[in-house]
Amino acid sequence: MRNRATAIRIVLIVWIVASIAGDVALAFGPIPPGQASDLASSESLTILLLAEIAWPVFAGVLAALFFTLVVNRLAPPTAVVSPEALRGNTRVQTAWIAATLVIVLSLAVYGTVALAIDQPGAGISTVSAALPMPTSTDQPLEVQVIAQQWWFTYRYPTYGGIETSQLVLPVNQKIQFHITSLDVTHSFWFYALGVKGDAVPLNDNVVTATPTQTGTYRVQCSELCGLWHGNMSDNTAMVVSPSDFATWIQQQTTLDAPIMKFLVPYSHTYEPSPTIYGT
Repeated sequence: MRNRATAIRIVLIVWIVASIAGDVALAFGPIPPGQASDLASSESLTILLLAEIAWPVFAGVLAALFFTLVVNRLAPPTAVVSPEALRGNTRVQTAWIAATLVIVLSLAVYGTVALAIDQPGAGISTVSAALPMPTSTDQPLEVQVIAQQWWFTYRYPTYGGIETSQLVLPVNQKIQFHITSLDVTHSFWFYALGVKGDAVPLNDNVVTATPTQTGTYRVQCSELCGLWHGNMSDNTAMVVSPSDFATWIQQQTTLDAPIMKFLVPYSHTYEPSPTIYGT
């Protein structure tokens, strides 16, 4: 380690090998949130891209620390370089600025395009009209998520506006979630599908995703909403086959029939009765 040039080459080689090995491991490893929907897959791809860029930088920082703390002691420089010479190295400065600019602009373009493609938008809505019954998997099925202290309920306007305490979705069907609240601000988080949207009173937040894997999943509130916020979760959300979904919808329609006349007409937002909350 007395030969400084050899030490520098060794550190560079170790950094290159570690960077390549880390990026390969990331490419073949599990990346959250997974592949349970098209939205989740898109999010996983974005996280992978950022991790692939970040890992060589992280490895470079470790290599620089090792070089500074170890190599400089075992193989100190034979000549002292003046600060003026370091500050005046236009090649290093230009390369650093150019590389940073390319990475930042590339990520900005990628993120903008991905957001424009993945989300149709969100906003305030009081329109009561719902999407029609989908005739293909590319046409969205509207499912409303209603948050309230401290649970979620779900309405299916294309099936008569029935309301259920369990979220069930058909696989490979585009779902348009309409998320709102009856009291305070909540947040609907369906981790496996990559769906997360704030539930705000008198606000209709829209998130679209297509489930691609059947299974039983967890949904939870991810916004502090009161005393029992930590208990506002459910492990029974399901993605099922279209035939199983049709059977389930028929069962829920039969169960809801006696109470349908008591449910308020379907709307993208609801205004709670003031007497319920004491205001």
